[in-house]
Amino acid sequence: MVEVLPERDTPLPDSVSVSTASIRFNELSVVNQQKHFQDVARRALPLWGYPDSSILTLLNITENATFKVEAPGMPTMAMRVHRLDYAELDSIRTELSWIAHLAGDDTLRVVAPIPSTSGTLVETIETPSLGERRHVVCFEFVPGSAPRGSQDDTATIGRIVGALDPIPDALTTRLFRGASVAYNTAGRISARVGRPRALPEQDRSLYRRLGEIAALIHNRSASWTPPAHYHRIEWDQNATFGPGWNNYYGKHYWDCPLLSPADASAIGAAQSLMARRLAAFGTGPSRYGMIHSDLRPANLIAGDDGLTVLDFDDCGRGWYLTDIAGIVGFDEHRADLPQLIDAIVEGYRGHRALSDEDAREIPTFILLRRIGLLESLQYHIDNTVAGEGESAEVTPEIGAFYAKGTAILARRYVKRFARTPLPQPADRSGE
Repeated sequence: MVEVLPERDTPLPDSVSVSTASIRFNELSVVNQQKHFQDVARRALPLWGYPDSSILTLLNITENATFKVEAPGMPTMAMRVHRLDYAELDSIRTELSWIAHLAGDDTLRVVAPIPSTSGTLVETIETPSLGERRHVVCFEFVPGSAPRGSQDDTATIGRIVGALDPIPDALTTRLFRGASVAYNTAGRISARVGRPRALPEQDRSLYRRLGEIAALIHNRSASWTPPAHYHRIEWDQNATFGPGWNNYYGKHYWDCPLLSPADASAIGAAQSLMARRLAAFGTGPSRYGMIHSDLRPANLIAGDDGLTVLDFDDCGRGWYLTDIAGIVGFDEHRADLPQLIDAIVEGYRGHRALSDEDAREIPTFILLRRIGLLESLQYHIDNTVAGEGESAEVTPEIGAFYAKGTAILARRYVKRFARTPLPQPADRSGE
């Protein structure tokens, strides 16, 4: 069962169950899961008028599988084969409705969905042997690559994992926990010694633009009228800390085998503090609305026309600061994080108001998001394929690195905010 906070006008389902089809799919090996995604995509091609001879190139697999579709004389498109259970038909239709609304702002670039030959945006492919009905959506293909700053720690860690692959996991996971401590310590020392190094213009420009994009999305959110079939997940506290199912497949940090009891306890102390601060922060309309929820650079494409926002699969109602926090997802340990946040906030304020009090609460949402990412890593270990925008396969080593880093960040958060006054509600009319 999912506990529902009382402020919501659109509640989550009372419970979330794992279907028999999902269980059967998860019993397949990773290789056979990839083959199945490919088979579903191949069977969906005729529904968009593409021949069976079309070239299907796997771009990435995380929750969904995304393919590049190419055929002579036809426009290249991206095909998304959806995960089970999480992606109900009305949920996908709501996502596409919101994307269409965002596209009404000509300063904001989003990928446009492509209707099938029947005129619908969502088609369903059945696989009787698995008892499965899987939804498929196609989008325009935007050439380019995910934007990169001057640092790409995930790619670096991925290369290290590859080099250490012959070493048993029992040794390498310990090594990566130690590396996380060393990395975070070195970052804090470098930030304290002397004048902080100026943020490279490449990073400043990128993160300022990401802040602008977040503000533009939130402005459009405020003017959106949800459709009658509205159904999306909620990005409240239960999204991360729900005692049963949550937005991370029911994975919880307190059950994470990569955390020591002491580290899990440290995150628990931070959770208690965050719960009080979030309750005080409130869900008034200037702080809470429709969000993307995962605006990491990996979910954008840098092309000739600038940055295009992809992957609205996790959109839903939540705190607007969640989108700012999401921009630095997996980069929370960087020594120049305050400078990255300054660039994001500068860009954001160029298009939407953000009070000093709200800006001071950004660390709460960064840690909330980081704990959620750790829970997501638990689910994705050994079943996520590196691809465009995702620099490394999720392995136990990477999980160990980020688990230890999350505990370190949690301890710092408690030390910083334990005696900080609680935030004040911004607009009680929405409470």
